[in-house]
Amino acid sequence: MQQRVKARVSEIAAGFASAFGAQIDVFWYAGPTALVNDARWADFASDVAAQAGYRTHHADLHLGGEDFAVYLQHIPGAFVSIGSASEYGLHHPAFNPDERLIAPAAHYFAQLAEQALQHI
Repeated sequence: MQQRVKARVSEIAAGFASAFGAQIDVFWYAGPTALVNDARWADFASDVAAQAGYRTHHADLHLGGEDFAVYLQHIPGAFVSIGSASEYGLHHPAFNPDERLIAPAAHYFAQLAEQALQHI
C-alpha cells in the first residue's frame, strides 16, 4: 500500500508540475511501519498488569506512527500505553494527565521488567 501511495503522489505532483511548465523531484520519507506487537509479549505484558491489579485493554488499531515499530521488526516485544485519566487526547491543548498515575505506572513497568528478565 505504501508503494502505491508513493507512486500516486509522485504521479499527481508530476501532473501539477507539468501543468505549470515546471519540473519536480519527489523525495519520500515513509516513516516507521505499522506497529505490530508480538502476541506472546503482548499477552505477557497484559498478564503482569492483571497480576498487579490493573485493568487492561487491548487498543484498537489506529493510524498513529510510532518509532518503536522499527524495533519490533527486529526483536519481539510489545508496546504498552498507560492511560492518563484525561478527557482530552495527548496532543490536545487542554490535556492534563492525572499525576497520581505516575507511581502506579512506574511500579507496573518495574514489575514488567523484572518478570521479563526472568523469561529471557
